[in-house]
Amino acid sequence: MTTIEERVAALEARVAALEGRAPEPGGEVEESGKLVYGGHARFGGYRWSWEMARPPGWLVEQPAGPMAAVLAAAGHPARLRILQLLVRGPRPAAELQTELSPASQGQLYHHLKTLSSAGLVEQPERGVYRVPPSAIFPVLAMIAAATDVVHPR
Repeated sequence: MTTIEERVAALEARVAALEGRAPEPGGEVEESGKLVYGGHARFGGYRWSWEMARPPGWLVEQPAGPMAAVLAAAGHPARLRILQLLVRGPRPAAELQTELSPASQGQLYHHLKTLSSAGLVEQPERGVYRVPPSAIFPVLAMIAAATDVVHPR
């Protein structure tokens, strides 16, 4: 059975929501809603369509370690540039090397290994790299989110 204090707090939260204002601190708030991202894109002869919806409460409860590994892998300027190039379609390592000069071949492979370990890049054939199809829109969403932080509307 709920106490009178719990019932009053719930009512205050509902009234605040109806009035379009935040409830007073200490009042219980039901977490609801969803974060949605997705879209359609055509890159390098490929067509992509994606829509993902996640509840905010679920997102903030996910273990930080695996997500931090993905963000750390993408967070290096050279690796982010590699993702920008590969999101358009597969590319040979030699082509990536040309785009990333003056990075050494060893540096390129180090970055590719880091991105591969995080699940952001795969090697479908010898010497060719790509963003896995399941990661195309998550990578674009990361780039979009970072852009929105740098250039808020």
